[in-house]
Amino acid sequence: GLFLCLFVVTLYLYFNPAYNIGRRNNHTSVMISISAIMFFIATFHLAIDCYRILQGFVDKRLDSSGPIAYLSDPNAWHYILRDILFGTQQTLGSAAA
Repeated sequence: GLFLCLFVVTLYLYFNPAYNIGRRNNHTSVMISISAIMFFIATFHLAIDCYRILQGFVDKRLDSSGPIAYLSDPNAWHYILRDILFGTQQTLGSAAA
């Protein structure tokens, strides 16, 4: 919630002509682009985690192996995608810092 508000305020200040007179340069454009990409990756990461939780604790609750085995399977597509998204976000954040 808080990071969504900060992101929206940042984009508002960046694109509002009253606030960015003479302040928009290449560095700020790159930082806004990286922060937008990281925001969308974080949102997709959250969606994948919600999918995994619902699948594990709702759909797989009665399986013989249970939800823990489903959530800890490292060969599942959602597990791999979650790790790829996390690694991408960490790399972008480290590169921007």
